[in-house]
Amino acid sequence: MKRAMWMGVGLLTVVLGACSEVQKTADEAGVQLPETGQEQGAEEASRGTGGSGMPSGTSTSRPEHFSREWYVSTSGSDTAEGSKAKPFRTIRRAMRAVGPGEAIKVLPGAYAESVVIDGDVKPGRKDAPITVKAVGHARIVPGKGGALVQFRKPYWIVDGFDIDVKGQPRFAVIFEGNTEGSVLAGSHVHDGTLGGGVTTFGGAHDVTIEGNNIHDFRKKPRGDSHGVVVQATSRDITVRDNDIHDNSGDSVQCLKPDRAGQAPARGLLVEKNRLYSNDENAVDIKTCSNVVIRDNDMHGFRKSATSAGEAVVVHYSAKNVRVEDNRISDAGRGISVGGVKDGNQPSPSAVEVKDNRITDISKQGGGDGTGIRVENAKDVAVVGNSIDKTEGYGLMVGLGANNAPSENVTVRENVVRGRNLVRLGKHRPGLRMDRNRYAKGGLLKADPKEVRDLTEWKSVSGVDGTSSQVP
Repeated sequence: MKRAMWMGVGLLTVVLGACSEVQKTADEAGVQLPETGQEQGAEEASRGTGGSGMPSGTSTSRPEHFSREWYVSTSGSDTAEGSKAKPFRTIRRAMRAVGPGEAIKVLPGAYAESVVIDGDVKPGRKDAPITVKAVGHARIVPGKGGALVQFRKPYWIVDGFDIDVKGQPRFAVIFEGNTEGSVLAGSHVHDGTLGGGVTTFGGAHDVTIEGNNIHDFRKKPRGDSHGVVVQATSRDITVRDNDIHDNSGDSVQCLKPDRAGQAPARGLLVEKNRLYSNDENAVDIKTCSNVVIRDNDMHGFRKSATSAGEAVVVHYSAKNVRVEDNRISDAGRGISVGGVKDGNQPSPSAVEVKDNRITDISKQGGGDGTGIRVENAKDVAVVGNSIDKTEGYGLMVGLGANNAPSENVTVRENVVRGRNLVRLGKHRPGLRMDRNRYAKGGLLKADPKEVRDLTEWKSVSGVDGTSSQVP
């Protein structure tokens, strides 16, 4: 894994290893990461995206009424009939009995077993998903096996559990293979020491992770552990309305492929979440495509040995990424596009940063305190954002990180307030910048010239011809 931090005009790159922590640690936990990838390339690129190429955010509905209900209780017996009066003892026994349109109701208590939706378990259907639902405080805790909940069949819903990894080196939840229409919802997912809490891999697709509280995943003795990890070959993943916080890595990370020929993840939607107080970032997009990050609250990030403290970072060879309508505060940097390259692979491209509200961005710990920064990227639009109270510059473009330009960047209709407004480097071919509004008297810099007068700025920068001041 490679991360980078800009310090002034320089670039400090920290190399933590060529392979992802998640891929390495999965083997330690007995999770098989299969050889998939090239077969994904033949899939229709707009599958699950409404034909737009971007995720549509549709998800399986969570039924309230079921054709039959099976019951599980810590005082039950697996030789019982599985009724409310005579419940099963284990979730696994109920899973062998349940069918499409039915539900397993799990009564309060601790269940030390892995919930493995695979093998002789029936698949659900789009019109009749299978639901495993906690009734009261039902806990899934480590038993034999790997991850505590393992989705490998379509149209299954796991809803309302306390999934407590109890400090063990396991994932809490994995999605692998044909997971179409499967959902993790309303659950408390916490306290693991592997590479993450919830992960998708091995061709997992059409997954929804919604309404959960995911926290305190911390790899031991030290290392990244993320709340949600979307691995290569995953597609059409929705992460919505979760609280994801206090992890040693990111709230949400979309990993790059680990080998040539492996299909990058595509079709990721991250929306309406509360993402805060991780050791790295809120959202980290590496070599992934067709990504939407919108309407999230993000706060509480600081520069560290492996992060510039960004709320959102889009780097490596990410493409077709939209970052819109987010509220970002109390971070070392608001949004970064570019900054890390992977050898001769392409830089990020086709990135839109639109209508975000960014405030209280700090230099604490040695960061640059920038609101939005664009480096070594192509075809980036920074439009309609509101940036205020940044200890560094509100906007920075084209300082030449990795000796690569910021190409064809559009910066328009943004409102920037504060003491330090804009810094433009010399590596910005095709920059289009206009109709922005700036606080009066703030610093504007087109390297190496610094000015505070807007008319003079238009002259020295060669941009912002119709831009104006705000009070």
